This record gives sequence, C-alpha cells and structure tokens, in this order.
Amino acid sequence: MKAFLIGMLMTAVLLRGLETADAQQTNRPYRLNAVDLKQRVIWGAECVLPDGQGLAFGGQDQDAIDGRPHTRVLKDGEWVAVHRELRAKNPLQSLHGQTWALRQSARNVLGLARFIFFRGLTEADEIAQVKRDVDPRLQKLEEQIAELSTAMREGQPGADQQAQFAHRQMQLVPVPKPVDGKLSADFLQSLHQLQIRLELAAEALDCEPPARAMNCGTARLSGNESRAAGNTLVFDSKTKLYVLFGGDHLDYLTNDTWVFDPAMLQWSQRHPERAPPPRANHQLEAAGDGTVRMTGGYTYSSNTDYVGGQYRDLDGGTWVYDIAKHEWSGGELVPADERVYRTGPFHPDFYLQGPRPDAGKFEQWLNQLPVNEWVPTNPPHRPRLNRDWGTARIDPHRDMILRWSGGHSAHGGTDVLHFHFSTNRWELPFPVEFPLGQLYSNTSYPNGFNFNLRPWMTGHTYQNYDYDPPSRKMIKAGRPRHHYIYDPDVGDWIGRGTKPAAMQYNSCFYTLTLTATPHGVVCWDGNGRVHRYDHTGNKWVVIELTGDRLPGAYVDNSTIAYDSKRDRVLMINTLGYGKPFDGQVWSLDPTTGIVNRLSPPGREQADRFANVDKCCYDADNDILLLGTYLKDSGDHTPTPAYDCKKNCWVTLDIRYATGERSGNTTRAFPHVRSDGLMFDAGRKLIWGTDTNSQVYVLRLDVAQLKRQPLQ
Repeated sequence: MKAFLIGMLMTAVLLRGLETADAQQTNRPYRLNAVDLKQRVIWGAECVLPDGQGLAFGGQDQDAIDGRPHTRVLKDGEWVAVHRELRAKNPLQSLHGQTWALRQSARNVLGLARFIFFRGLTEADEIAQVKRDVDPRLQKLEEQIAELSTAMREGQPGADQQAQFAHRQMQLVPVPKPVDGKLSADFLQSLHQLQIRLELAAEALDCEPPARAMNCGTARLSGNESRAAGNTLVFDSKTKLYVLFGGDHLDYLTNDTWVFDPAMLQWSQRHPERAPPPRANHQLEAAGDGTVRMTGGYTYSSNTDYVGGQYRDLDGGTWVYDIAKHEWSGGELVPADERVYRTGPFHPDFYLQGPRPDAGKFEQWLNQLPVNEWVPTNPPHRPRLNRDWGTARIDPHRDMILRWSGGHSAHGGTDVLHFHFSTNRWELPFPVEFPLGQLYSNTSYPNGFNFNLRPWMTGHTYQNYDYDPPSRKMIKAGRPRHHYIYDPDVGDWIGRGTKPAAMQYNSCFYTLTLTATPHGVVCWDGNGRVHRYDHTGNKWVVIELTGDRLPGAYVDNSTIAYDSKRDRVLMINTLGYGKPFDGQVWSLDPTTGIVNRLSPPGREQADRFANVDKCCYDADNDILLLGTYLKDSGDHTPTPAYDCKKNCWVTLDIRYATGERSGNTTRAFPHVRSDGLMFDAGRKLIWGTDTNSQVYVLRLDVAQLKRQPLQ
C-alpha cells in the first residue's frame, strides 16, 4: 500500500511537471517559418467553396504599387480583383480619402514636433519654434477634423453605421495642445494616438478591410515540432457570408470583424461591443448554423534576444461569433476594433522616457571631451535588436544620424532610427514592423512595398543607402528593382523610383556602395560603374568614366567617402572577397567622370589592416579615417588613415578602451562590419555607432597626436 501511494505521488508530481513544461513550451516566444517569395502574393488567405466560388483577401502583393492584392473573387477558376468595383459603389469612399489625408497631416506634424522635442532647445527657443511651426499646423488640423466630422455625423444613405463609427473614432482623441507652449512626452503620445484614431476612422470608410497578413505561416519551435498556420477567412453556408477576424498588420495586431456578401459584392464591418483580444494566425471554423468558432492565434512577444522568437501563442479557450446577432462569446473578451503594438524598444514611447532631452547639458559634456580618444556617449534607452551588417549616415541639415541597418541575424524592421547629436538621444519614428518568417533571413526578405508603403530590409544593408543633400532625403538603393526615399522630417518612407538596369543585378544590396555629395548621392557598384541620384527627376544618372579603370566594389571589402576640399569621391577596396588590402585608393571627379589611381606611399603595408569597409572624411584634419586597426600590432593598435593632402597612408595613435571576451580582444571604437563613421563639420567631431546602438565620439586633432607613415 505504501509503495502504491508513493507511486501515485510520483505520478502526480510527474504530471504537474509535464503540465508546467507544456505551459512553458506554449508560452515561450517562437519564430515563424519563411514563405516562398517566388509567389507574388504572400501571407494572404483564400477560401474556395465546393461549387468553385471563392474569396481571397489579405497578404502582401510584392509587385503592387500599394503592396496590396486587395479583394479577389474566384471566377471561372481565376482570381479576379474587384476592389475598383467595390470603390465605385462605396458612398463613403471620398470620405475615406479625406480622412486618410488628415491622418497624413497628423503624422507630419507629429514628426515635426518630435524633432523639436529631441533637439533639447532652451525653453524660450522651443516655445518660439512651437508657436511658429507647430501651432498653426495643429490649428489647421483641428479645423479640418471638425469640418469632416460634421460630414460624417450627417452620414450617408445606406452607410450610416460606418460613418458614425468613424466619427466616434475622430472624437476619442482631441487634437492636443502644447502646455504653456512647450512640448512633452504626453503631448507626443496624444498626437500619436490621434493619428491611430484617424487611421481607424479612414479604414472604416474604405470599401474593404485594411491590409493584413492572414495566414502567417507555421510556428517554428524546437526540433521538428510546429503548429499549423491559421485559417482566418471562412464561409458560412447559412448566411451565405464570408467572415474575417483579426490579423497581423506587421506593426500591430487587430481584433476587428468583417463579413463579405458575395451576392451584393460588398464588405461590411461589424462592431460588436466586445471581441476576443487582438491576434493573428488563429483558426476560424464555420459551423454552418450562422456561427463561427475561433481558437488559438498568436500575439507579439517583443523579444530582444539574439534571433529570438517574436511571437507567442494566445490561449484562452474557444470563442463563438454569432453572425446575425453581431456578438462574440466564449473566452476573454475585450473592446472590439482595437490594436496591440509591440512594446519596449520596438515602440516610440520607449524613447520618450526619463528627463526631457537637454542640449545644453550634453554640450557641456562634449566640451570636456579629451582629444584623440574615442569616448562612448552611453545614450539612454538604446534600440534593440542588434543592428548588424550595415552602417550609419549623417543628416547634417537636421543634426542627427540616420540608422538603417540590420538583416540576416539582426533587426529586420522597416524603421529608420534617428540619433540626435545635440542631446545624445535615440528616436524611433514609428512602431517596429517585422516580416513574419522572413525575419533574420540572409537574402530572402520580401520585395516591394508593405502595407504601410515601406520597403523591407535587405539581407544586409551594408552601405547601400545614404543621405542626399540636394533633396534632404535619405535614398535606399539596395532593393532589387527600386530605390526608396525616406523623409526625416516626417520620419517615414515617402516613395520610390525605378533603378536603371545596371543597378538591378542579383544581390545588388551587397555591393551598391553610396556616399553623399553636394551633387547628389553617388553609387559605386560591383561592376565598377558609378551613378548619381538626381532628385529633380527621381532617377539615377550614369557618370561616364574616363581615365584609370575603376574596379567594382566587393561585399564586406569596400568603402567610399566624399572629399569636400577637392570635390572628389574616394573609393577603396580589397583585391577580392576575403583578400588582403593592397592600399590602393581611387578618386573620382563626380562632375567630369575622371578616375585617378592614386597609388599612395605606404600601400605595401596595407595588408596589415584588419578590414576595409568603413571610413569617413574629416575635413578639419583633411584625413580619411578608416574604421579598422592593424591586426599584427597587439591589443591596442594605431588607427590607419589616408592623408588626403600628402596622398599617403599614415597611422594615428588614437586611444580607445580594450577588453577581452571569449579569449579575443575587444576594441571600444567603431570598426568592423556593423559600425558607422561620420564627420560632424559643425562640431568638428567624428561620431560612430556599433551594432548595439552604442554611440562613440572622437575629437581628432592630428597636430597633437603621434602620427607616422604606414611602414
């Protein structure tokens, strides 16, 4: 009997252990499997009926100018898009366009206000700038919202419910006002909430549901274990309606409910008072009696682990939607028509924490910098994940760094980070969005625009983007067919253009190497050709090269910079991938196309450089500084540099901290393939970043340090 009781006790303990392990497995973050990018439409849902009819919705169309495949019906075995017909018969379509225009205005004024906030101006200067630039825009936005709200309140025949819903959304968050003429984190958050409510209002007035990923792929867990992809679009045979719930907008999850009537060819948004929490990749099952059963799904994990899973299962039982009653019942219910965003460093609010940005305080710190020593600035609230395989670029007009780096086993969002020199603060302009199972992949990120008209990361960003001084925009050239345009003023991507065929070669993101010049961004490619970006025509102009033959750029082994004293572009690379550097430097006159092979003295010792892939031109010291070290000179080595005036290689005894990790020496200054180097002409400082968003600053004075020829 005693043995029996002990056995029962051990069994109970084992079962509890299995239950705990199962709960941990269920709740732990996981990754999604990648999809086949050869398909034009990815992440969409199709519901095909036995009689050959069907409905398809959702996903990203990699070839569409708006990134969306829109609503499609199955006719004679072919999927046919019907969104133009839906728009033509939607009495609220014009209101949708007007409301979305207000959303854009709210986004734009938020970008401006956030920029002013992070500059850290004195109280008097901030009040003056807010009064001049922000207040008039807020007043105009408030007037336009009031005018449009009146039109919505009056409604439209046959569509009163949606107009009234849109009107309510616009009233939930009034246009905020700066307190005593000053900006605050609360003000910026309120303005962002207003933008979101305007989005919800505009979406309700459209002829079809907002874009979303529907079937998001199987969950990739340990070993061979996986969970099936969701089924988020079903047909109910009793009501003859298709039902859609929730989905992943890739930057947020939603819990809205829509039905599609194939006889009327019409979408209708349902507004139950409460609904299941926002989710994606759940299972819908039509019972055939006018109800739809829902189970499962995922939410975001906001995981900051290296290549960590970004999704977590949502449990909570079973929910049932009664189509006729417009009611959800079952497990936990929350307010309907809401969103869930990622949190922590994946959301703009994370960077608003703590004391207000203070330019005066940080300027005092900069004034005390030692000479000829790399010093970490330790900015608060650093971005994560790691931002490997790229660089960072300076925006001198706005006094900040633009950071678009990641891919492969690193951050894979569409967001461009801003770092404000004046206050030592990072800024995230919009919530992070991830490309589902393609995240952390090497070369298989989706093409084209996503739902927010933003480009996905390339497998690596390397140096295939830069700031374009004439247009005051950032240009991204690394996507296969198009270049993309980022506007720092609004903190968002605003358009694209078609690249010439010469810039569209396979895996061009590896070797398209850009630098900013007053003539426009210059792009050096893997075949030794050079193009210049002309913002007036949104196009690339080939620079016809003469003089010495220019080699092509190599992945991981090339870099480029603009020499402002001589109006020339300097280019260096190794003799091939993984091969040692021979010390050669090429110069290009961007106006005449003349290439010169400079053959600087000291080049025979350049094979000692640890790497050749990052540099910046310091106009104050007339030096091209490389982000590298001498690999044969111990833990702390002098820094190689090219003396532009004397045309020779030198070494500079620049100080930096060293350490040890896993038996290897660590060097605390910007170097190797995940870092950026930038010269700040206004402060005469050199700035750098590393993969973990640490920022370094250097006050270089060549006259005060040990400098000698490379020998």
